Amino acid sequence: MDERKGLKRDVLGTWLVASYGIAANAPIAVATLYFVGIAGLAGGSMPLVTILSYLIYATTLVVVYEWSKNIAASYGYVAMIKKGLNSSLASFMVGYGYIYQYLVAGAAGFGILGVASFLYLVYPSIQTTMPWLWAVIAIIVTVETTMIMYLGVKPGGMINLIIGLISIIFLVITSIILIVIAGSKNTLSPFTAQPVNGNWVLILTSMIFGITTFGGATTPIGVAEEAKIPKKTLPKALLIEFLLLGFGLILNAYAQTVVYGVDKMFDYASLPDPMIIIYSKYFPTAVVILLIVLVAFMFNSSTIAFATSASRMVYGMSRDNVLYPKTFSKINKYGVPGNAIILIGAIAGTLSLISGYILGPLEASIFLITFGSFYVAFGHLFAAIGLMKYKISMKEKLNLLKHIVVPIISALVYILTIYFGTYPAPAFPLNIAVYLAWAVLFIHGLVYYILKKKNPEIMKKFGDFSL
Repeated sequence: MDERKGLKRDVLGTWLVASYGIAANAPIAVATLYFVGIAGLAGGSMPLVTILSYLIYATTLVVVYEWSKNIAASYGYVAMIKKGLNSSLASFMVGYGYIYQYLVAGAAGFGILGVASFLYLVYPSIQTTMPWLWAVIAIIVTVETTMIMYLGVKPGGMINLIIGLISIIFLVITSIILIVIAGSKNTLSPFTAQPVNGNWVLILTSMIFGITTFGGATTPIGVAEEAKIPKKTLPKALLIEFLLLGFGLILNAYAQTVVYGVDKMFDYASLPDPMIIIYSKYFPTAVVILLIVLVAFMFNSSTIAFATSASRMVYGMSRDNVLYPKTFSKINKYGVPGNAIILIGAIAGTLSLISGYILGPLEASIFLITFGSFYVAFGHLFAAIGLMKYKISMKEKLNLLKHIVVPIISALVYILTIYFGTYPAPAFPLNIAVYLAWAVLFIHGLVYYILKKKNPEIMKKFGDFSL
């Protein structure tokens, strides 16, 4: 195939496709940072929340898994929602809205600002002596990850796979060691609501936060067109990476809980870097340094994964002649959309610097993740509804559990997530992120009708592409 006319095909095998999900999720970074939030709400029941969140997110994975057997398109959610609901409006508003997860929440908020602010969390004194260092790190990460993506989808996949697997192996081995060290403190109570005195309201509330622990697991759909035998490779990749993520994170949640103390986990949540503090107590300095290095590298890989999917969204939109000029569908000599990659890198870097300057890198990271996560919920919600509608129309292939029950559960979860994420709104400035997300969704609707009025035939066909 002429590489100038489309993405280079048959580049990624199952494991390299899976690497984009592992990298986007960044399990070791999640264990270092996200567990703090879960413990703050659920205390010693953190492992229970982690398992329940994993099972709930599994409904999302099943939905995407089922779609991946029918859809292989660079603008994944756009194509899923179009095929499921036969609505270009829904595809544009919600499917394209997922770019804010890839670009704003993932690449800028979690990836670039995550690694930029992580050093300050580990060594708070640096914030006083070098308050500008985060911006330098953000620029370096932006330039470096953009260059890697520009050189092709395979180099980024190889980096993601190596760092991702090392991180998961590290989590598993060190977790087993901590469980052994805990000795008689090992107990099944962290897998119950007993540590919070049976308060299931706390458990359910923390699950809304806990579900994001596994966010990014569906990111590989963005590189579907570049996979070998996409409709077979992508489902396998989604299953492999989700199983690995679950095993590593659930095991580590339990290990940290029992070694620190089930009844002390609310105190754990008040520590600046609880995982690093725990590892510093029970492991040699070299292991702690390795932990810090792996977290930093995982943030970097996460930037690559999210930004790659964002660039493929731009590429797919441009190919459909929607919103983005044709220049962004041009393929460079490495078989990837070079102009789209440069655009995504520039936007992610600029967003990181501006928001970091206004709010500070850590607060800016949380702000951007809050904004983008809103569209994750909408994307998953409409993908679930669309799958039900599509499979019902294909009666002979309908599976009651996979195509009706699981999507209903998934849809309900995201309806609740959207509702409780909006009302009551989080404290300032995160409430601004929520209101801004709703405003941008409304703007999507206006832009759609403007585009439809100018080019009705183009908008009618928008989202139809799939291998």
